[in-house]
Amino acid sequence: MTLNIERFIRALAWFLVVHFTTFSYAGRSHFVTTELNIRNEMKGLKRQEIVYFCQAINSGLEYGWRRAKKTPLGHTFHVLLEGGQKLEEEIHRCHFRSVRGTADVDIRMTAIDAEICNYKRACAVHEVTPEGIIFDGKEWDFEERYPRLIPRRYLEAKWTPWPRRGYRVAQGSQRSRPGGSQ
Repeated sequence: MTLNIERFIRALAWFLVVHFTTFSYAGRSHFVTTELNIRNEMKGLKRQEIVYFCQAINSGLEYGWRRAKKTPLGHTFHVLLEGGQKLEEEIHRCHFRSVRGTADVDIRMTAIDAEICNYKRACAVHEVTPEGIIFDGKEWDFEERYPRLIPRRYLEAKWTPWPRRGYRVAQGSQRSRPGGSQ
C-alpha cells in the first residue's frame, strides 16, 4: 500500500512539473528583428548631405547622429521587436537636418512589420528628398475582409525651413545697442 501511495505522489509530482512548465511557456512572447532603413535621395541639390538622429521611444535606445553625404547612401538600423501574443508598437522618433531645413518623423513599427520584412525588397524605406521625408514600402490594408499588403509611397513630413539669417542678425544687433531708438 505504501508503494502505491509513493507511486501516486511521484506521478502527481511529475504531472504538476510538466503542467506548470507547459503553461509558463505558453504566455511568453518571442522576439523578431526588423530593419529601419533611411536613404539619402537629395538629388539635384548642390549640397546633398543629410544628418539625422533617431531614438526608440518605448525602449529608450538612441541610435546617435548619422550622416549621409551623397545620394543613395544611408543607414540601416537593426531593431528588435517583441512579438507573440503581446503586440506592442515601437515608435522611433527621427530628427532630420539638411540644407532645406529640419523635419521630424515618428516611425511606428510592430512585429507584423518584421514578419513582412523578411526579404530586403519588402522592407519599408524612408527616403530623404528635397520635398521632405517619403515613405516607400508596404502597409496593411484593413478595409477589406481579409487584410492584404499594398505598396504605398507618400510624404511623411515636409521640411521646415531654417530661419532667415538676416532676421537673426538684425535682432541681435538691435538688442546689443544700449539706448537704441525703437
